[in-house]
Amino acid sequence: MHVKNRGSLTAGSGLTLRWLARGLVYGVWATWAFACTKQAPDVRPAQAADEGIARAHAATEKSTPAEKSAGAAEAPPPGVDLASLDDFERKVFFRIVGKEPSACGKGHSLIESVRTDPGCRKSFYATRYVARLVEAGFTDSEITQALEKRYRKPEVVKVDTTGAPAKGATNARVTIVEFVDFECPHCKRIQPVLRQIVDEFPADVRVVMKHYPLGQHTNARLAASASVAAHLQGKFWPYSEKVWENSDFLTPALLETLAKDVGLDVARWRKDFESAETMKKVEADKAQGAGYGLRSTPTLYVNGKLFTDSRDIESLRDWVTEELGR
Repeated sequence: MHVKNRGSLTAGSGLTLRWLARGLVYGVWATWAFACTKQAPDVRPAQAADEGIARAHAATEKSTPAEKSAGAAEAPPPGVDLASLDDFERKVFFRIVGKEPSACGKGHSLIESVRTDPGCRKSFYATRYVARLVEAGFTDSEITQALEKRYRKPEVVKVDTTGAPAKGATNARVTIVEFVDFECPHCKRIQPVLRQIVDEFPADVRVVMKHYPLGQHTNARLAASASVAAHLQGKFWPYSEKVWENSDFLTPALLETLAKDVGLDVARWRKDFESAETMKKVEADKAQGAGYGLRSTPTLYVNGKLFTDSRDIESLRDWVTEELGR
């Protein structure tokens, strides 16, 4: 078995949360592992992680010694950095990009596309993505599935963001829409990532928030309505940050206290918070998400494309730079 000495590996369980998040996005528990869902997962994360990595090593151990050495000395594709891959991983990388088809639908492989068809930027991005997935420990079949979802058959929707709270560039080239539930811990964890991506691309990125309160979170609808009421006074973002900070204690009384804390007209806020019109806006967001097939939060769309990667800054930055053509 090939095991690379990684800083993110630990003794004992053998896997850190970061390793799991990056390495099993498309694994057997991908839909559930790092999201709040309508139902509980059937597979335990540690079990799925061990099985996924075991499959990866089992598949590659079938290669002959000659095959394992092939690719180690092969030149990297133009613009694709393979410095972080060891010889074993380089062999896996070249095997995959040599068999996967061009991302532009042409009759040659990814590697051939990158080397001979500079007009096909999508193949360059796909090849760069393969390198990331190989380093994360994906199997060949999982990488094929990931490429299918992201490049060959992406799920694309036209998200109506009219009237929704937004931050970032006014004339953004990249719009990220997030469907969230204020009681979902995974939604809370992605907020710093979204803030960072706006900070890194102040002239190019806009983030829009939509509500998708899940049934099992009893106060999520209340929090969503409270934030809509804050939005009517132009203070959605400072108010929502307070809500995230207190997401384990979202009672009506606390939501009103937060309104005072951010300087809202509390009487007006209370009236809007309790109005049927405010709840209709929350339900309209949720109906919109349900129409796209949402089952979990957070769900992100990057320029209308369903974000199918791990929800860390490196992955989101990768998607944004692709949309910007970099």
